[in-house]
Amino acid sequence: MLTASYRVSGAVEADSFRAQVVVRNGTAEARDWQVELRFTGDVTGVRASSGPGVSVSIKGGGWYLLSGTVPLAAGAQQTVDLRFTRTGGGEYPAHCVVNGSTCGV
Repeated sequence: MLTASYRVSGAVEADSFRAQVVVRNGTAEARDWQVELRFTGDVTGVRASSGPGVSVSIKGGGWYLLSGTVPLAAGAQQTVDLRFTRTGGGEYPAHCVVNGSTCGV
């Protein structure tokens, strides 16, 4: 099974916060993956650092897609460090799914 977890990491500031998404492939074969994060409109931007293999798309209105650019190997995990900017509160997404299944938050 492909799973993902989201957690706030580091200092939370009035205009930004850091978070981490970890995608794990518990299957016996390589899998493509996509994590969808949707926040309130107060989250206005994101920067991701994860090394190679991850694409970040900004859909607008607090909606972000993280995708593997290559399949995640069987038994492997991919960690994505994120820094979000915001104009209000809300460090946790209202919606977090990986390939259609709910993430752990």
